[in-house]
Amino acid sequence: MASGLRPYLTFWTVGLAALAADVGTKMLLVRTIPFGSYFLGDPERSPIVVFPWLWIVHVGNKGAAWGLGSQQDVRLYLVLLALVVLYLVWRWRRSLLVELPGGKVAFGLFVGGTLGNVRDRVFGDHVIDFLDVHLPGGHRFPAFNVADACICVGVGLYLILSYRQDAARREAIASHSGDDLAGRP
Repeated sequence: MASGLRPYLTFWTVGLAALAADVGTKMLLVRTIPFGSYFLGDPERSPIVVFPWLWIVHVGNKGAAWGLGSQQDVRLYLVLLALVVLYLVWRWRRSLLVELPGGKVAFGLFVGGTLGNVRDRVFGDHVIDFLDVHLPGGHRFPAFNVADACICVGVGLYLILSYRQDAARREAIASHSGDDLAGRP
């Protein structure tokens, strides 16, 4: 393996695994469940009820998160935006914590998930969503996919790492300056 890629083995492994999991689950879904399977009662397009709170459905999202912009054709805009974000993440990877433990996992999940949804937009007219979570009180969380989950987990992990790094830096500064930060927000 090229010495320049070796430090990023975890990043590439996680990113490719996230992309493969997303593509694989979507391919299985397309072969198994007809498009439009979302509500119970239609025997030809009924979703799979795994648990009362988790259904496997087959819907498409032409817009961004939660269907924003789905009334217009925003595919090109969303693909370009995703590619710009991916470029910026790669360009500023060192300052964005990718060199810290856990940072490569966070960015691998984010990049793999982003590429999974970009793939849907480039090779189809919508992103395939299939995980449908039912919340208490009869509410439904918008259907999502493995790529969406990877993006959210990656961003969440990044935020936790950022907070922990900032807290450790404040603690180190305080210990070197003799200040006691205990009890301060």
